[in-house]
Parts: sequence; structure tokens; C-alpha cells
Amino acid sequence: MDRYGNCHRWAANAARIATGVCTFLFILVAICIVAFKSAAAIAGETDVRTREVLSQAMEYQIKFRSGQLDVAPAYVALLEAATNEIPNNADLWYALGRAYLLRGARALLPGGAPAEAMPAMGKGIAALKRALQINPDHPQALAQLGGVQALMASMANSQDLANRGVADMNRAVALAPDSTMVHLTRAFLGLTLPDRLRNHTTEFEDLNFLVQGAEWSKAADYIRIMRGDLQAETGNPDLAREDYRVVLSSGTSAASKEAGKRLAALDAGGVPMEQIKALRTAAGAQCSMCHGRQE
Repeated sequence: MDRYGNCHRWAANAARIATGVCTFLFILVAICIVAFKSAAAIAGETDVRTREVLSQAMEYQIKFRSGQLDVAPAYVALLEAATNEIPNNADLWYALGRAYLLRGARALLPGGAPAEAMPAMGKGIAALKRALQINPDHPQALAQLGGVQALMASMANSQDLANRGVADMNRAVALAPDSTMVHLTRAFLGLTLPDRLRNHTTEFEDLNFLVQGAEWSKAADYIRIMRGDLQAETGNPDLAREDYRVVLSSGTSAASKEAGKRLAALDAGGVPMEQIKALRTAAGAQCSMCHGRQE
């Protein structure tokens, strides 16, 4: 494959990851700061502004993942303005990084401009790094950057950099063990890595955490199927059946169909890895399966 083909493949995979982390963002919003107010008052209003901006960013995330792809430019513009206004806030830079990654994903979806994907990805990585310069212990930025870099480095056969990306995702979970976002990032990104970088123990840890947190929601149905897939992949078909049967009996109609296919495959000798990988890719690239789908 030529260099252009490799770049396009990198951008496409990076775009999937960019859209891979489906829910649970930090987000908040804004008021102007009046120059003559006291330092304490200014700090308080800055916090309000940050909360307002992040709240609006969350709305853009939800709209995009529900199929309103045209919100991507406004989403980025909101956070570019916010980071210019409040340049030393790690949460805002983290949110801007995710916005750029989402814009890169948009460029590769129908109606987008593929040439814009790689520049957006680069800006997303730079914004995440800026968040970590401000706060080296920002769990969400650490998880997101680590996951994207682990995937990119694995594609470039850069083992050391890929290992560091995985280590960053693990550190993010250690810093925020109760954060849905860091578990979601490590789960969805980790499951797509080459086998040499995967860790089944942490994969089960993340999927167990996410199933418990989502309870009986549409998201939990698919995460439970993914956990069943991991059981099937690691040689535990009976445990896989338990997860598939729960979804078959009480999940949404689309998820029940997926679970039924898995059970039939197990009875026929095993769930094909192609089928398992297809769902893992969809979990990152098609968050509409949990957002905005009408059944």
C-alpha cells in the first residue's frame, strides 16, 4: 500500500476511535468576566463560564451521535473560543481535543471532506497534550490520548510508544477508578488493539464496571454482548451464553437479534472473530446504536 493509502487508513482508524467513546463526557458552560470585580469573584465566574461551555459541548456531542453531523464546526468553534478566553483550564482543553477528534471523524463520514481528517486528528492530539501540560493527572485526557496513541503506534509498529499509550490508559483508571469515561475509553480502545497489546484482565474489569453502571439500558445490552464475546474469545462459552441469553430475553430488539446470532454461532462451534470484531468497531464508530435510535 502506498503512503497515501497508509495515511488514509490511519485517518479512518483514528476517526473510528475518535467516535469510539460513546457517552458520559465532562461538559459545562459560560458568562462574561467583568474586569473590575475581585479576584475571588472573577474565579467564581470563570468556573461558571467553564461549566456553561462544557454543558453546551455535551449538547453538541449528543446531537452529533444522534446523527446531526453538521454540528461539528460549531462544536469546535465553541471550545476554541473558550480555550482562548480561559487558556489554563485542563477540562476545556480536553473537551477541545475530543471536539477536534470528532470533527476528524466527521470528515470521513458520508458528506465529509476526507482531506480535513488528518489535520483535525493532529489538532485533537495537541489539545489533549495541552490539557495534560496543565494537569498531568487529568484522567480523561490521559485515557483518551493514551488510547489514540496506542492505536496509532500499533499501526506504525512503534512498540514502545504503543506500550506507553496502554500504560497511560491504565494510569487513568488508577487515578479515577470510579470514572465511567476512563473505563469506557480503555474498554473500547483496548479491545481494538493488536493482540500483543491487549490485556484480558483489564478488558473484563472495564466491561464489568460498565455493565453494572449502565444497568438495564440499551448501552448495557451491547456492552453485555461485548463481554460475552470476550468470554467466547477466551474459551469460556458457558459464561458467554449467560450474557447472550440475558440480552436475548430482556434487551432491546436490535441487541436481542445480535445476541441470538451469537447463541446460534456458539451452538454451531463458536462465534467467528469477524463477527466479534464487527461489533467492537461499531461500538466505537456507530454510537447511534445507543444514542437516538428509534426501535
